[in-house]
Amino acid sequence: MSHFPTGTTARRRFGTSLAALVLVLAGLLVPGVAQAQTADSVDSWKVTYTVDTSGLLHVSETLVWRFGSSSGRHGIIRTLPTREPYGNKNDKKDAVYEISDISVSSPDASAAFTTSTSCEEDDPRDCQETIKIGDANKRITTATATYTIDYTVSGALRSSGDYDELYWDVVGTETPATDLLTVTVDVPGGAQDTRCYAGRAGSTDECTSSTITGGKAVFTQRDKAKGEMMTISVQITAGLISDNQPHLENAAVSNTTKALRAGLGVGGAGTLAAAGGLAAYRRRRRDERFDGIPPGTVPTSPETVRVRADTKADRDTIPVRVTPPDLPVPVGGLLIDGQIGVRETSAVLIDLAVRGAIQLRAEDDGKKTYARLVDASRATQPFEQRFLRDVFSDYGLSGAPPGYEVALHKPGKLLEASEELSRQVNDSATSLGLMKHTGKVGGGDSNIPIRALLYAVFFLIWGMGAFGIVMSGLLSMFKTGGPGVGVLVGLIFAAVIFGVGAWLIQRRGQRTALGRAFTDQVDGFYEYLSTAEADQIQFEEGQDIFSQYLPWAIAFDLTDRWSTICQQLVATGRIPSTPPSWYYGDPYSFHYGYFVGSMVHSMNTGASPVPSSSGGGSGGGFGSSGGSAFSGGGGFSGGGGGGGGASSW
Repeated sequence: MSHFPTGTTARRRFGTSLAALVLVLAGLLVPGVAQAQTADSVDSWKVTYTVDTSGLLHVSETLVWRFGSSSGRHGIIRTLPTREPYGNKNDKKDAVYEISDISVSSPDASAAFTTSTSCEEDDPRDCQETIKIGDANKRITTATATYTIDYTVSGALRSSGDYDELYWDVVGTETPATDLLTVTVDVPGGAQDTRCYAGRAGSTDECTSSTITGGKAVFTQRDKAKGEMMTISVQITAGLISDNQPHLENAAVSNTTKALRAGLGVGGAGTLAAAGGLAAYRRRRRDERFDGIPPGTVPTSPETVRVRADTKADRDTIPVRVTPPDLPVPVGGLLIDGQIGVRETSAVLIDLAVRGAIQLRAEDDGKKTYARLVDASRATQPFEQRFLRDVFSDYGLSGAPPGYEVALHKPGKLLEASEELSRQVNDSATSLGLMKHTGKVGGGDSNIPIRALLYAVFFLIWGMGAFGIVMSGLLSMFKTGGPGVGVLVGLIFAAVIFGVGAWLIQRRGQRTALGRAFTDQVDGFYEYLSTAEADQIQFEEGQDIFSQYLPWAIAFDLTDRWSTICQQLVATGRIPSTPPSWYYGDPYSFHYGYFVGSMVHSMNTGASPVPSSSGGGSGGGFGSSGGSAFSGGGGFSGGGGGGGGASSW
């Protein structure tokens, strides 16, 4: 048999090879532009901000953009936020910035530019002005090009009353790596104080330098990585600027939201038809309770006592308890609302410190908190032992030695440990017979929100809106099918609503009679800590009542109240003013009244997810925090207004 292809086969193979060659060449040529854009960087980015007495922010940016040789690019694109959520997404206010007086110049590239405004798809709360610089008929062949962009912004300032402030994101997340960022700020009356943060969105890391020279604030940041932000804040003497407030508008509403609102209130009959069945099903998921046993009492032989459904009347007779419940703090936190969150994580850390497993210290008025391992054997519960390993996991699998220290205040530091603690405590509560079903549960008379009520409200609103949308789409069927079609659709929809509602109910937790008895103890102790005054607190002489009750106060969200009461006990001489033994920081910086609350807040930050930045190439805005970099917990990278992105084309 010949090993040479026939003519037809040869032509087919030649055609295939030619097509492959074309694809290879296309892959070499076309992606080269995208690869060049990906490899873009900025040698230097100099920004000058000038605030005038009318409140306008005059901006001049000079960028030395590095494209790389033979990049084939035309120029660069700079995006500037014109609208962003103010505070957080739930505050229902948007900050609006007007960009004007735009001009561009360049000594070595085309300075032609066009502008356009746009908003994120289906999200009119995130809008930006896009400045596209360059000539589509000219390509840049040099390694770098320099651009100067001038523009004016209104609505950039904010005021606390005592001072005005420029709290501004110099660059957003959608910006390339930059060797050197230099920012100079000139404000009326001269800069009074400064703050500067750099890094990923939410970072509290300080910039390379932050100084005041001749009344001007000067900031630098070296080696900014791609996707990192830089945020500056300058404090301004009050009364010198007329327009010193952000320009706020009600949150913009998308067309989708308008459509959903229009659907609300239509077709609630289907939801109401299922309500009776859901109410009956919900009664089967009530907590259990020991029959004939007073609330909060655990019988000697729980398995021999008859149980019944819990009622509101039972919860109205829960006695006040003046000592902590007879169970670990996180288990008590789980019994409150069926969840383990950041408060329980902080409570466990304090509890382990009180028992001698770790020690804690704080810096910067409690905003930065550190933990030092002392004796891991003091953690007696399996979930506590696992929690310690997770907190000190930086050391490695071999386990940290005594004296090893970790920072607890960094966003996300305790997140994995907190999530694992939640899983372990849930398993423990089930194995101990405290929970029949894990999941969210309603508290007693505590201030923990009743989750069942929130589910019901959400379910009703969603059900009515969805029914209205479905009905509007079926009007043509009703015209031809008559009442029978409407009845059938109503029954089907009611069945769907009942199924969804039953699924939501199944996800809820259910306490056993034993768990309900311990929950009564937790509720009774909460009542004591939330209402007792300093002169009513009962404890033995020499007892460290502050430390022993602090973990429970944290779990109950009563940290500030408990700290205030203990400060009053110090003032009356009932407890010493010296820090507790588990605190190894500067003893002179410890203060019951405010310091502990700040320290717990910083640990809560460590157990919370790292703030996420908005994606997309539209500008890399992070939204304005609505606060100040000088108060209210301080500033962070991405907390100011402005920002925006930059890329090449």
